[in-house]
Amino acid sequence: MAALDGLAPVTALTIGEAPSAAMAMTYLAMANSIGHAMENAVAAQQRGQLMAEAATFQVLAMVLKSGA
Repeated sequence: MAALDGLAPVTALTIGEAPSAAMAMTYLAMANSIGHAMENAVAAQQRGQLMAEAATFQVLAMVLKSGA
């Protein structure tokens, strides 16, 4: 029984840390997901800006070609 007495504090410490470790992992996963969402939003905004510039150049080319 003496061998198990040394493990009791380690087990209690591990069990006591489980809720905080689980919440820490949850917060890290949430932060990672939000980071990816923001990254995708920025990329989509950049693609939209690029498409708007391309459309503007196309319209200007058509205007110059028609001689207006």
